[in-house]
Amino acid sequence: MGYCGYCEELPTNGFFASYCENCAMLRRLLKVHNSKICVDILRRVLIRNDKQIGYKIDKEIVGDSRTTTAEQLREQRIKKEDEGKPITRSNKK
Repeated sequence: MGYCGYCEELPTNGFFASYCENCAMLRRLLKVHNSKICVDILRRVLIRNDKQIGYKIDKEIVGDSRTTTAEQLREQRIKKEDEGKPITRSNKK
């Protein structure tokens, strides 16, 4: 048995098979459905732009807190980290 002809990571299912199980499933889906539809779905689900990434970060950081923004939480965390450090010449204020 060899390795998959597409991903080149996983072994193939049989001696005469060219693809691993996952790549064979992708190949069947592309044959059954229009490739344009499959690509549109993958772009919509897997690929994120900067705006969408920002929304996700804000959602994860803020959570259920509706009044505090993500930037305010970042500043609070930095202040808490700075409070525990000893004052030296490099970080005098």
